[in-house]
Amino acid sequence: MKSLSFIISFAFLTLFFACQSDEVYDNAAKDAVSLKSVTSEDGIKIAIMSDLHVMHPSLLIGANPDYEAYIQQDPKYLVESYNILKAAVNQLISQKPDLVLIPGDMTKDGELISHELVQAQLKKLEENGIKVLVTIGNHDINNGDAKKFAMNKTMKTETVQANKIPVIYSHFGFAEALYKDPNSLSYVAEPIQGLWVIAIDANKYYDNTDKPITSGVIKPATLDWVKARLAEAAEKGKMVVGMMHHGLVEHYSMQNAVDPGYVIDDYPAVADQLIEAGLKVIFTGHYHANDITKREKGDKFVFDVETGSNVNYPCAYRMLTIKDNKFKFEFQPILPYSLPGSAAQLYSQKYLGIYFTNMLMSKGFPQSDAAALAPAFAWSAMTHFAGDEPAIPMQILGVISMLEGNSQTYGLGLAMESLWTDLGVPDNNVTLNMVDGTFSAN
Repeated sequence: MKSLSFIISFAFLTLFFACQSDEVYDNAAKDAVSLKSVTSEDGIKIAIMSDLHVMHPSLLIGANPDYEAYIQQDPKYLVESYNILKAAVNQLISQKPDLVLIPGDMTKDGELISHELVQAQLKKLEENGIKVLVTIGNHDINNGDAKKFAMNKTMKTETVQANKIPVIYSHFGFAEALYKDPNSLSYVAEPIQGLWVIAIDANKYYDNTDKPITSGVIKPATLDWVKARLAEAAEKGKMVVGMMHHGLVEHYSMQNAVDPGYVIDDYPAVADQLIEAGLKVIFTGHYHANDITKREKGDKFVFDVETGSNVNYPCAYRMLTIKDNKFKFEFQPILPYSLPGSAAQLYSQKYLGIYFTNMLMSKGFPQSDAAALAPAFAWSAMTHFAGDEPAIPMQILGVISMLEGNSQTYGLGLAMESLWTDLGVPDNNVTLNMVDGTFSAN
């Protein structure tokens, strides 16, 4: 989810699943996808597309003040979300990857009809011989924000509970899972011979009330389950990739202090345990940014490959080619939405500007000062979302200097500066070596 709101959430409970519904969805059959080996001479191609946030078109009818208030506090290009997904699906069909991975937040807010719309599009990929695996995000289940916005009238609409997800997305990971965690919606699948995908459910939907909880946690029992699967994969000689909605590690300097809730709880200890267990790469989303970070523990390492959102500029996904233990990533714009000057870019600029104006006013800035500073914050956020942050421009440096020069606004200056801080690994077009942890720009 990409709310930039500064939220911290704690406590979690053990999740008990109800019996699955008998309802059957018309998922693509498993035998529609031909398995390929991870050792194929020409390599394997995997697309990673995150945070689709599809809102069924029937959920917005005319102007609605509640909807306008919603996107001002959580700027996403929802009105085009379904069209963006259709464009991405058509591109993927033409590119013909072997596998598509989606690290969660398939829907705006867990609406049943939005999930069904996503499921129908994913089915098209499998009908064209492209395997799809999904995991869930914090917006996808038990969400009080599942609403229909009609002209001047807002109504609740049906949301999805945890037991419904393996039914709707049965052949997108759940039906063919080799293992399922009894304490969460985590699972292991082998979509390509020799490749295990461990999909980790770190969401707190079981504690949701009227809003989805932003933060995430890998529960102790689930963490032990993941480590056991990693050990088994090593014994069997399987290549492993992880997939999780929340970040495993921070993606810019002081992220957890600046904008908490986007990296899992107790991330340093959990990440180190997974590194020791043998996890070398995990695909994440949640923050709507294209960013890659590496964490090391002794001579071991893990790369957290975060992918941006379909509904925030630059509206893109990743294409990964795996060959000889080298992971080559390439930036894939979703056309025409990713073009400079596109409606998607202008939308992001407008609503991020409104978001930051409201945020600064909440911190005591007069409206005129907040409106004057907001474009610099929006520029900084969009730069981080796009990845491969350049040197800080002089205009932004001036704003940072002004904010950091005042004890009352010092933290805001650090927050802006941190968004321009890349932690060393190229974010978009890069090759990662899974043997020794080195990397190089493509």
